[in-house]
Amino acid sequence: MKNWRRFLWFGGIVGVLLSSACRPTSTPSSAGVPRASEVRAASSPVSEGTSTGITVIGVGTVRARPDQAVVTLGVETQGEALADALAENNRRASAVLAALKARGVAEEDIQTASFQIQIEEPRDPQTGRPTGPPIYHVFHVYTVIFRDLDRVGEGVDAAVAAGANRVDAIAFRIGNPERLAMEARRMAAEDAKARAQALASALGTQLGRVLSVTETALPPPVPMFARAAPAEAAAVPVAAGELEITVQIQVTWELR
Repeated sequence: MKNWRRFLWFGGIVGVLLSSACRPTSTPSSAGVPRASEVRAASSPVSEGTSTGITVIGVGTVRARPDQAVVTLGVETQGEALADALAENNRRASAVLAALKARGVAEEDIQTASFQIQIEEPRDPQTGRPTGPPIYHVFHVYTVIFRDLDRVGEGVDAAVAAGANRVDAIAFRIGNPERLAMEARRMAAEDAKARAQALASALGTQLGRVLSVTETALPPPVPMFARAAPAEAAAVPVAAGELEITVQIQVTWELR
């Protein structure tokens, strides 16, 4: 009996010791130990040496005298019979074309701009009832290119004398604007560089390599219109003036 008691007492002490050994050791608060998210944030790469740039806009403008004139003229006839109005229009239009060609205008520089037939029905403004037979109006309008500006006036005069009773507009243009646009681009590039160098110098830096160049789309040169002369004019004075071609570019330089 005494042996059993000694065994139980000894076993209890061993159990207490084993329990103490297996109990997890308590740790102090995690203050000062970074969380997993903080570790990831600290290990993220930080960009260094990010380059700075400067963006300027350069403008180049070239002025030049036009070398072509575009004249819109034509024939308008009318009659109570459509066939008669058409026949008269065709006769006068043919005479106008012949007169233009005799003044040195090439056939490929004459083009029909519009051909219309309109019907006018005379009516009483009070009752709205017809007061007569319909009247047919026939319009044949041409676009004519004069490549010799010195002959524009005499060409229009000849067309009017041959039967043209409509001179709607005279516009001047440059036949090959791309050649002048290239010169305007060069001037725009020089202007942009000068602006950028002035800014960089004021900021105490220097220009590096060009990062980007963009040409801003600008409208083409607007044709200059002369006042349309009345059909019975004896002479048509022509003043061509000058046209402007402008190019605008945006350039970004790296600063160093």
